[in-house]
Amino acid sequence: MNDPAVRFPVCCPLCARELLTELSAAEVEAALSAGSAIRLRAACHDVYWDANESEIEQIRQYVGATRGYRL
Repeated sequence: MNDPAVRFPVCCPLCARELLTELSAAEVEAALSAGSAIRLRAACHDVYWDANESEIEQIRQYVGATRGYRL
């Protein structure tokens, strides 16, 4: 069985455009559990950055919804 992907919006730090991005739920859960950085990408400018606290909380909520529980 394939691990579900978590889709959530990100805001490009260069143009402020809101886009959907997708990460593996298992990878996100592992990063959240370990306190590791979560790398985000905005495709419009192919820019990468580490999620800030606000973005991490939003990701946590999306993963919880995907998995059916709160992290």
